[in-house]
Amino acid sequence: MCQEQYNTSKRKLKQLTYKDRVKIETLYNDQHLNYTEIGNILGKHRTTISRKIKLGLVELETSYLPVWKYCAEVAQRKNEENETAKGTNLKIGKDIKLAKFIEKEIKEEKSSPEVVEYKIKQSKFITTLCFKTIYNYIDKEILEIERKNLTYGKYIKKEKNRKEESKRIKPNKEGKTIHDRPKKIETREEIGHWEMDLVEGLKGEKEPYLLVLSERKTRKEIIELIPNKGAKSVGKALDKIERMLGVVKFRETFKTITTDNGREFKNWKIIEKSYTGSKKERTSQYFADAYSSWQRGTNENINKMIRRFLPKGTSFKNLTKEEVKRIERWINNYPRKILKFKTSEEYYEEEMKVA
Repeated sequence: MCQEQYNTSKRKLKQLTYKDRVKIETLYNDQHLNYTEIGNILGKHRTTISRKIKLGLVELETSYLPVWKYCAEVAQRKNEENETAKGTNLKIGKDIKLAKFIEKEIKEEKSSPEVVEYKIKQSKFITTLCFKTIYNYIDKEILEIERKNLTYGKYIKKEKNRKEESKRIKPNKEGKTIHDRPKKIETREEIGHWEMDLVEGLKGEKEPYLLVLSERKTRKEIIELIPNKGAKSVGKALDKIERMLGVVKFRETFKTITTDNGREFKNWKIIEKSYTGSKKERTSQYFADAYSSWQRGTNENINKMIRRFLPKGTSFKNLTKEEVKRIERWINNYPRKILKFKTSEEYYEEEMKVA
């Protein structure tokens, strides 16, 4: 497991130096390496290298066809000019401190442009920018940020025929469906109603999974590392939480849990039954419709946040429980626009006091 993929500690943002540009000059002009190869050597993305090389290209005079070469001095001079003026007639103007603040917040703190806008307003910057302007600056390459640095940077919503897709999976004949769930849960007015899902790492046998529980109103997240996607592993993870909270507290905290129709959740008795063997259910489970991920929208959105630390295809075999809890804490302490920039932890604690 690469530490950089899930490390939430602060680290210094590294820009290209003049020495880096001299290296590029040799690698590009003399060794004829491509953008990806140069990026791997310098620890930068290929698109960043492409952009930086275009900044320093100069045309050489020859008796034949024009020849373009990369010049480190030209690139450095143009970069310094850009640093002193991020662009004429731009709202950000010459406010380099603000530009660096935005870049650091998105790259290091993993903040969204919406959260960055909020933090700018809370700080002492003279200039204020709305999140739409920040998105535009990213797309126009005014800031040293790429779309891949954003949680939803590459997300493209695909249109699907949901009715047709829902016919491909037979609904669970046992257990309660989302249509049996009390209507008041849909409004998110009451705390204690959760969505549950599994996050997959590297495909293959004996690969661990993450069991994620998302509270619908406050967006509080609980993440547990489990050895596989079996129903028994899911049940044991819930048993662990129940032991930690206590039987009564668990029942008060998890009033309902909504899941998809995956085989790991189909044994509703394992989920609803207390580890104590009590005849009284510890929670009520409801099955969402097949191919209806929007019915568990909280799960889906928070799973994208987890993927910032653990991209698809990452093996969880070397992932420790401490590292999982570090990701959990980061999510629960992240300001949310939908919560008026409160964190899930703050909002959850407030709601629990009045519940």
